Amino acid sequence: MENMNYIPNGGQTYMPFQDNIKVKIFDFKPLDAPKSPIPTLQLKDEFKEKGFFKAEDCQHFIPGVTAEMLDWFWANMEKCYYLWAPGAHKRFSWVKSPVEYGFINSKHMISEAMVPGRPVFGGNGVVINRFDLNWFPFTTALEHVIVEGILNDKNEIVDINIHMWENVEGGIIHVTSAAINTRISEPPSFIKDSLDSMPTNEDRAIHAEYEAAMWPVFLPKLYDLWRDHPDLSQNVQCDLRVKVSENGQLEYISENKPVTI
Repeated sequence: MENMNYIPNGGQTYMPFQDNIKVKIFDFKPLDAPKSPIPTLQLKDEFKEKGFFKAEDCQHFIPGVTAEMLDWFWANMEKCYYLWAPGAHKRFSWVKSPVEYGFINSKHMISEAMVPGRPVFGGNGVVINRFDLNWFPFTTALEHVIVEGILNDKNEIVDINIHMWENVEGGIIHVTSAAINTRISEPPSFIKDSLDSMPTNEDRAIHAEYEAAMWPVFLPKLYDLWRDHPDLSQNVQCDLRVKVSENGQLEYISENKPVTI
């Protein structure tokens, strides 16, 4: 699809959204851990040598959600973002949409208030970049993987965030973790501009549990609603299964290119 600077946006939101911080979030019960959790993720030596360290892993069993649903979610976030953490997610827009640029080259901008009453994290927005699997930093992967991260103004990778998942009986195992770069020359601009809005580790943990708990609430219904929608420029299809290549690196089974009409 020819690039036309079209930025799909799935929901209206209060402007200035930085002032919209008193919305309550839903009461929720954190999801259970998988019955058979995977071993703690280990950082590849090459990432250790580059100065990365590993954040804490988080593992969930997500009932009623399939791996295919979560693949679709990541390519259609404009339909999903405000449902993913109701009251906490303040703004979403594609900077480069999967429709026009393909999955790997896509990027989106988000703003979140992780705890009601606290300042919106990220000021005017945090740009999340999708990376190829050369930037997958761990020695273990599940069947489906997404690699995302944040850059600073010098185009240095600040962190690498990993989501990976696979089907199990009754739902999926979902694992998330991150690799943090200790050798960046400066923090990203949104941190420099809004130090007062930085969430605590406890805030981040609560927010991550809230997001995970919402997936089984809305995603099966939304996925089913869009399942047979005929326009693939609106209902973007995506296959995030991975395999190990001959050189030992992960690669996607599908190319997940821009949508062609």
